[in-house]
Parts: sequence; C-alpha cells; structure tokens
Amino acid sequence: MFARRLISTISQQPFPFSRIEEYADNGEALEVQLEGVEHAKIRTEQAGVLKRYANFIPFNDPKATYSLGEGDTPLLEADASLKAETGIENLWIKDETRNPTGSFKDRGSLFCLWMADEMGESALATVSTGNMGHSIAAYAARSGKRALIFVPEFAPMEKVLPMAFFGAEVFRVRSPHYSEMKSKVLETASARGVRVVTGNGPIRCEGYKCLAFELYEQLKGQAPDYIALPISACGHIRGIFKGFRELMAAGFLTRLPAMVAVQASRNAPIVQAIQSESGEIHPFPVYPTVAEAITSTNPPGGSEIVEKAKRYRWPAETATEDEIVKAHQRLAMSGFFVEPSSATVLPALKKLRRRGVIPPESCVVMVLTGSGMKDLSLLPRKAADTRVVGLEDLEKVLSERS
Repeated sequence: MFARRLISTISQQPFPFSRIEEYADNGEALEVQLEGVEHAKIRTEQAGVLKRYANFIPFNDPKATYSLGEGDTPLLEADASLKAETGIENLWIKDETRNPTGSFKDRGSLFCLWMADEMGESALATVSTGNMGHSIAAYAARSGKRALIFVPEFAPMEKVLPMAFFGAEVFRVRSPHYSEMKSKVLETASARGVRVVTGNGPIRCEGYKCLAFELYEQLKGQAPDYIALPISACGHIRGIFKGFRELMAAGFLTRLPAMVAVQASRNAPIVQAIQSESGEIHPFPVYPTVAEAITSTNPPGGSEIVEKAKRYRWPAETATEDEIVKAHQRLAMSGFFVEPSSATVLPALKKLRRRGVIPPESCVVMVLTGSGMKDLSLLPRKAADTRVVGLEDLEKVLSERS
C-alpha cells in the first residue's frame, strides 16, 4: 500500500490521513492522496473489483467480512426506445439500485467501516435524510459497531424507521433547514472529537471511485465519453472522477470522461454556478421537490465541483418537477424502478442532446443511483391504473388480452 494523506481539493493543503473533520479549515473538500499511485497495478488474476484494484485502495488488508455484497453492479445497454428518445445511440445504464440497501451509498459505507476499524472507533455517525442513514445503519449492524444517525425532524417516518430497525440510534433534530442542522452536527462533533461521515467525505469517496474501475472493465478498458448522475453533496461525482484520474495517472487510460452534473431545477445551486460566468455558488431557498434525496441548498465543498466543471468542460443541467415525474414513470416502462432523484438524469440528457452539447454517437453512461423503494411518494398517482375484478371476471379479462 502506498503512503496516504489527505489534501484539500483546490489549494492542495496537506492533512493527516487520520483527520476527523472531512473538510479543510478553509471549507474546501478533502480527498485521499496516494503517494506513488502512478505505479499502481491491476491484479487481473483476482476475483472482485476490490481485490483487483487493491493498489488503488487506501487500506491494507481490510476486513472482507464487513461487505454486504456492494459494487460489481451491472452496466446495461439502454433499450431502443430510450436511445431514440434521448437521441443518444450509445447509451448505457449503470444500475446502482442493485447495491445491498438499494443505493450507491453502500460503496462508501464499507470504506467508512474500514476507516473506523483503523482508527479504533467503535461507532459510525452520520447526518442523513434517507439513503445514507439506511446504509450506515446496515453496515454498522454487519460489523457490530454502533450507529448514530441524525435526521431532520421533518424526515418522513417511512425513511427513518428502517434505520432504527437495523439497530441504529436515530435522533430527529428540530431545525428549520437541513443544511443548518448538518452544519451544527458537524461543528459539535468536531469540538467533541467525534467523526461524522457525510456524503462528501474523503473516505466515502474512495468507495465511490470503485464505480470507475468497474466501468473501465465493463467498457473493455475504455472510459465513456460522458457519465451523467444526480448530485447533491457532490461526493459521488468527485469519487467517480477520482477513480478515472487515478487510472489515467497509472497509465491505464489516455483520456478522462466528462461528468454530467444534474440537479432538480427547484434546488440547483451547483448547476446554476457551473452555468454562470462567475462560477459563484448562491444558496437556494428551501423549495420542495419530488427529488428530495438530492436536496442541498448550499452543499459544503461544492466549489470544487464547480471548479472541475469549468476546467474539464463538464455539462450541467436541471430537470423540472414535471420532467422528473414523467421520467420516473418512463424509466419504469423500460424496467428500472428508481427514486425520483435518479430520474432527473433522463430529461437532463435529452435537453443536452437537443442543444448539441452531447453528440449523438457519444458513449454515455446514465447512473441510476437509488431504488424506487427508497421513495414511494409518486406511486399514489398510479393507483387509478389498478382494477379490482371478481373471480367470475377472470376468463373475460384474460381472453380480452390473449
């Protein structure tokens, strides 16, 4: 294993790998720097992405027994109707709903467990509205560690209860805004010397970069032209991109993919900043959106994503509420039941293709980040599509449709 440290992602300030806070003193996001990653090798004889890419992972002989089977998710070719609808001829779907708790968060939670082990910590703590809390609760249960999860008081109970079911200690915090609550939890934890893992933390991002390694293999040693995904805390997008950066540093790639940042139009501080000339992030008011899982009015560390988008010419786009609702149903008609936040990517790609930002022959990967079972809020709209029939009606129903 190579020497490790944390560095701030813009000013490149160094910090010890053991640092509890997930951000630099100036507010910049942190990432893991592996000294000598340019010499990393892929162990092709090994089974499983974590073993094959052990040289790229900042832990030495981590406990495999903590795994719940995360990662190695399928890359599926989009059907002809989705290709025609988007105008993208080479469209692929990376289905992260196949992870153990139904979202991409599981990749990062395993790495957070390994970090807790190395630091001698007996508990995992996080701030969440849903996916992160579910994942941390499940992985803590798997490892025998305690889980402390802080959620906003207004979080729907159907999202909160599964966390408690895994045995986590769940605290519903009274606060007018989620961003304010998150900042206060992190500030208090730092003062007490308690590590709180978040969606944009450096260790979590190390788990997310494994998706890049999988795409590299699934696309036969190539990077796609574009990778589109919804963003909020920004850890997912920067983790994936970091994986490709390290593959290129080690000589396995000659070019990097363009990341496509997508947000709901009612809550799009990062996309708005990318699209503006100044690149300045302006906090959004708290508007309700069906894409609740990617609500972040002022994400810490977002400046790094804006800087990278400007430097590498990443596209960015939003999806309206109506577009999200329609895309949620449209993806289901192609066999993918996702949470509304995942559905934002489909209308965003359609708009980018129509404007000529994405050429039709491009290899584009659409990342479906979370299962529809995570958020059932849109399902009552389909209740009218079901019918009650009697036993005496079965013959008629089947004969009419045979």
